Amino acid sequence: MLLHTEIVNDWEALAPLEPHWDALLHRSRADSIFLTWEWIQSWREAVGGSLTPFVVLARQESSELVGIAPLYRTRALLARFVPYRILRVLGDDQSGSEYPDWILREDVEGPAGLAIARTLAAARGWDCLWAPRVSGWMGARDRLIEACAGVGLFCRSRPGEFAATDLPADYATYLRSLSGNARSVLQRRTKQLFRSPDVCFERCESERDIPRFLDALFELNQRRWSHVGRVGTFVGRPLEAAFYRSFAGPALRRGWLWLAAIKVAGEFKAVQIGYVYNGTFHQLQEGFDPAGPNGVGNVLRARVIEECIRAGIKSYDFLGGFTEHKRRWLAQVRGGFDLFIGRRTLKNAPIFMAGIWPTGRYFRPVPPG
Repeated sequence: MLLHTEIVNDWEALAPLEPHWDALLHRSRADSIFLTWEWIQSWREAVGGSLTPFVVLARQESSELVGIAPLYRTRALLARFVPYRILRVLGDDQSGSEYPDWILREDVEGPAGLAIARTLAAARGWDCLWAPRVSGWMGARDRLIEACAGVGLFCRSRPGEFAATDLPADYATYLRSLSGNARSVLQRRTKQLFRSPDVCFERCESERDIPRFLDALFELNQRRWSHVGRVGTFVGRPLEAAFYRSFAGPALRRGWLWLAAIKVAGEFKAVQIGYVYNGTFHQLQEGFDPAGPNGVGNVLRARVIEECIRAGIKSYDFLGGFTEHKRRWLAQVRGGFDLFIGRRTLKNAPIFMAGIWPTGRYFRPVPPG
């Protein structure tokens, strides 16, 4: 199969891809909300405007788009002074994104991936490609490693963990699957909480309500973490808050946004945000008032799970990491990987031979600008 490839380094030059991007995504095994056109454009508006795209396109002779490596270029320093040009997947930083991948039409996945990898291997302007939190169950690691190793690039991977819960057909079945103690505590706290007429569960259903839900999420998230001496997600990462504000409107219009809360006498006491895509609820962030009511965060999670089951959603995805807390909600471990890929140059050989990863004290990101 003869494929033509090109590298796009300009945001404006990507605009004509809008009507084709999600269509190709839906025909690929990479299909996730984190690679949609809407996610990436919202991310660009919020946090990525000063970053340079490095998007590799593959087309058939008919000019039909069959492959996208949705990359951007950033910078890092090795040992504080050696500059590196790092490629990452668009939309991956300060957004809550998981599952980075290349978007390859499934029926030509192998040839399209190889063509993109060959173009990358021949291209100047980058040293390494860093893709953390790649899914194992969607085949991302295997197809990226196969393509990149096939053209002689350095390739390394290390395992990681994700967590997700398969949802049954009804909420009663889900409750019976919990441990006896967890079920008893959850039912007791739910009954106590909703005994008061001042307590209500509420979903954000209109764009005009998004700001008050998000403001409450950011505040309650900070309260939760400051209560245990830590900085909240959105205080420590203000650009992530900007992304949430940018993406919430498009996500609500597409039916993806689930922004839910428990309120007491009109005051937000717990808020959870997630996105529903391809029959899966992706749980991103939450916040609750540590002053109570007791267990309000867990009651809200249970109510969201109940709503998911009622809507026919098949899975509740906790995303990265597997903890005892997630296990108690019936989460199962799913395997993933971090991928580190590099051009075969003298500059790269030592770090790949030494097993160095672009994290921690060896590599330090350079702020864009």
